[in-house]
Amino acid sequence: MIAPTSSDDTSTELRRALQDVARLARDGVLGCDGASVSLLHDGTASTLSATQDRIRALDAAQYERGDGPCVAAMHDQTPVTVDDYGTDTRWPEVADEARASGVRSSLSLPLVQNRRTIGGLNMYGSAVAAFTEQSQRAAETFARQAALMLGYLQQLHSERAAHEREHQVAATLQRSLLPTLPSIDGITCAARYLVSTDHAQVGGDWYDLFALPDGAIGLAIGDVMGHDLAAAAAMGQLRSVLRSYAYEGSSPSVVLDRLDRLVQGFEMAEVATAIYGRLLLQGGTGTVLFANAGHLPPLVRRHDGTVSRLDRGASPLIGALAPGRARRSEASEVLAPGSLLLLYTDGLVETREHDIDQGINRLSAALAALDPSAGPEVVCDALTAELVGPAQDDDVALLAVHINHPADRT
Repeated sequence: MIAPTSSDDTSTELRRALQDVARLARDGVLGCDGASVSLLHDGTASTLSATQDRIRALDAAQYERGDGPCVAAMHDQTPVTVDDYGTDTRWPEVADEARASGVRSSLSLPLVQNRRTIGGLNMYGSAVAAFTEQSQRAAETFARQAALMLGYLQQLHSERAAHEREHQVAATLQRSLLPTLPSIDGITCAARYLVSTDHAQVGGDWYDLFALPDGAIGLAIGDVMGHDLAAAAAMGQLRSVLRSYAYEGSSPSVVLDRLDRLVQGFEMAEVATAIYGRLLLQGGTGTVLFANAGHLPPLVRRHDGTVSRLDRGASPLIGALAPGRARRSEASEVLAPGSLLLLYTDGLVETREHDIDQGINRLSAALAALDPSAGPEVVCDALTAELVGPAQDDDVALLAVHINHPADRT
């Protein structure tokens, strides 16, 4: 079974293949002592492969000057031969540079694809009139090979640029739709959203925290299936809809059930995970009532530093059940002063090296290892530094909510 290769791997392989074409042209074309393959992009030529540094330098001098046999061949889409740089008067500056490097003659062929010049194959000889009609016929074979490879390389670059643009647009949209956390008496909170380093990936991760009219605090986190602009847009829709239902004062299970019906009715997303909870503060203690639609279990760090998972209140994903099939379950948890509630998405705990359960165990251990007095900002920074590597496979969202001690409240 052949392992899949990335566009970077393919690009590297193509460049190596072009280096082979230059080497084969040097060895296979009668009279050729050095060869190069150049790419024309947005009107600017550059040498991708050359058999010798002096050959690369001769190409570069012509491209910088915008004149010479290499440039003429690409511009006119016709082979250009120089039999003797000592007597040829068309490009005197090129002739001086060629003679100084030991080159006496040259043959340049345009690389054409769909009637468009995409590059050039340049060959240089140390003898006068080194290139014959037989040489040109052989060179045309290598030129066709180089044109095919260059065309594929340009296609890869164009596709990658398009992916990067979509990734940037989606990431910008995603960030613009995420909230600025409010300041609410009785709690301290912080959140992080980290974009995947994979240019082909951008997800529908989101979080939210807001004050409700009845004095409760709404908190939520979720992930829309998909890694594209549509997922980022659906994320914004879900967050807005959830807020609307939450403001009516409905219980968490009702909010998620109604969200599910709307998502399926309007095909806002295929499936999504979400947690919604109502946090009530009374006498310095918090009680969170929550429902979990297929999302990862929240973590609670107690004031003594111990960490536990809230596995209760779980139910199927948003979009996984026919509307009205079953009411989602709920669970509650008492949060003593000094407790910290952590909500997060799978990008924080699932990697190529660790599955989700292993990742949650690592997250729990990292949270427990922190100073119990560490606040949400410190916690978010420490956990992302510990669990998110330089090659981040997926987007990451996390929300940390600390129940303040009464003495800390203003």
